[in-house]
Amino acid sequence: MAWLESPAQTSTALVRAATPDDGAAIRNVLLNSDLFGISDVECVDAMFVETWERPQPDGYRWLVAERAGAVIGFACYGPESLTQDTWDLFWICVASSARRQGAGRALLQAALHDALMHHARLMVIYTSSTPPYAPARQLYAAFGFKHVATVPDYYRDGDDLNIYWKRLR
Repeated sequence: MAWLESPAQTSTALVRAATPDDGAAIRNVLLNSDLFGISDVECVDAMFVETWERPQPDGYRWLVAERAGAVIGFACYGPESLTQDTWDLFWICVASSARRQGAGRALLQAALHDALMHHARLMVIYTSSTPPYAPARQLYAAFGFKHVATVPDYYRDGDDLNIYWKRLR
């Protein structure tokens, strides 16, 4: 992932392109997020392995956020198949102990920058409607994403799918 030629530094986190060696750290972030379960971890593991074992020009892209040399968060995003320059933010997660310190903001900013550098036209985000995801929804709104759709009971009864959208160019 040579697109990020030098890591992006914020006051609280260093954001860099992930490497194949980051898989265990990304798994650890998910397990320590207080948001995701083992099925989510298995899904991310499969996506991460696919990225490195079967690289595709339009495949998943990964960022990690570090503090003091430890991975505290990650983002997975990339072009959406069968669209014209639409990108998705598939995952963004920060360990619970590192939240509210700028790592999520830095990851989203870096993902948007990369998408723009690759001529992305739109970015779309799917997320849960439950209270634990409220900070993520606030982050998306702060970056100018608009809530454009809700699918009731999508994840399970009482947990709607919220779709956010932003035009990048």
